[in-house]
Amino acid sequence: MTRPLVAATTGHPRFLRAAGRAGLLAMIAWAIVAVIEVGRSNVGHSLISRPERFFSDPTWHLPLVLAVAVMGLCEAAACLGLAVRAASPRLRLAALGPVPALLGFRLLLALQLPSDPGGYSVSGPAALAAWLVVMFVPLGLVMAAVAVRRIGPGLAWLSAGLAVAMVVVAVWATAWSARSAPQPQLLAIEPVEGLAAAWSAAVGGWLLGWSESFDFERRWPIPAPGRKASVALALAAVVGVVGASGSFVKAYGPTIANQLTGRTTVVRLQEGEVDRTYRIYRPQNVAARPGLVVVLHGSFGSGFQAETMTGFDAQADRLGWIAVYPDGVADGWDAFGSGPTWGQHPGADDVVFIRQLITSIEASDGVDPDRVYVTGHSRGGMMTYRLGCVLSAVVAAIAPVSGNMATASGSADVPCPITRPVSVLAIHGTADGTIPMAGGRVDIVFSPMADVIARWRSLDGCSEPPTVAVDGAATTTAWACSGASTVETLIIDGGCHCWPSDASRVIADFFVAHPRVPAGG
Repeated sequence: MTRPLVAATTGHPRFLRAAGRAGLLAMIAWAIVAVIEVGRSNVGHSLISRPERFFSDPTWHLPLVLAVAVMGLCEAAACLGLAVRAASPRLRLAALGPVPALLGFRLLLALQLPSDPGGYSVSGPAALAAWLVVMFVPLGLVMAAVAVRRIGPGLAWLSAGLAVAMVVVAVWATAWSARSAPQPQLLAIEPVEGLAAAWSAAVGGWLLGWSESFDFERRWPIPAPGRKASVALALAAVVGVVGASGSFVKAYGPTIANQLTGRTTVVRLQEGEVDRTYRIYRPQNVAARPGLVVVLHGSFGSGFQAETMTGFDAQADRLGWIAVYPDGVADGWDAFGSGPTWGQHPGADDVVFIRQLITSIEASDGVDPDRVYVTGHSRGGMMTYRLGCVLSAVVAAIAPVSGNMATASGSADVPCPITRPVSVLAIHGTADGTIPMAGGRVDIVFSPMADVIARWRSLDGCSEPPTVAVDGAATTTAWACSGASTVETLIIDGGCHCWPSDASRVIADFFVAHPRVPAGG
């Protein structure tokens, strides 16, 4: 049973009351930080995929750092309160276990500005600090649980439970965001910090004498076998999370293996003031004059995600071509339909970036300049249309999957200054609710797919009538156009907003059949 506060704190009641209030204040500080972060960020750009960008606004950087410092100091004060209550010097030292992670590592993370002015990249120290926070905060809570296990068993159980919860959420958040963030541990920071603030508030209440709320053992006695069973259950939960992450390893294992063996390399490219990156896959047997396929990820994605989702590495192996998977900044690409709160990334020029990487790979790998292609999914598909327009002198053909081409008002009549015909293969599912084939407003206004294809048929000078082929749920409609170019649609009846299983092979075969049209063709 938890001892009364006064009996356990003779000579220290004033300090313990202050430490308790500090523990409660930590939760308030965390709430203030969260409100500032959400209020000052474009949620679509920052909150979900790149939390480190909260500290990139020079105006709010210092206030946020100060708020995080206050939060860490309050949590450290709560830990000192636990140390004073502990029964022995060794347990007092254990009670201070959370302090380095709650204060030092997190403050180090907050002090780091991104490595570029746009706030799109993470500095090395910030990435390291994030890993330290994610790993050591749960460990610190376990140490605190050990420190108070005799004087506050209820609080000890709560501390251990929150530590397990942190491990679970950190593993899943990191595994989930590994497909879309260069530093996936950053996504785990927010939930871990929230749980740490809740723990600090619980400690504060306990130090202020609210012990009855944490005296679980008196209300619900747990016999010794039950304690062992609870520990076993907690361990099983952790093992289960790790085991369930095997599906992640299975899905992303081949991509990771390609990177470990050097088939896939990550290249950094300076575009203006922004550090840009892309993944490039070179098959074991590269053709003498290989084609180059640029594969663009969707919103909140990454080159890693695109490489895994599309499986285009297998097509590169089959053809002896090179596949490249660029990383957008923040939430993705500046595709058609960009507006004041959607798709704009100050300081980053996606067209310049893609043109630079094409030029670089052509020079380094002897790419056939008549066989440069672009494909992409969702917003990557939208960017694919844009690159077909503005890089028509370079790109031979495009293959947008679940994409769209529209002005802010939803018209397909976008600026598209092509200098030569560009072949188009557009793949879309009839059940796509994210970018509907019929167009209309979802998060932005989309153009009907029929209007997009009509626009490209006009741009490429296509003839009528088309040829139509049906294969199960897939219907392919093709128009012959000037210079031996082609505009095709592949409509999948019941298809979702996803990358179809055989899309990469179909796209690769389309690219093989459509080299760049000669100038004036």
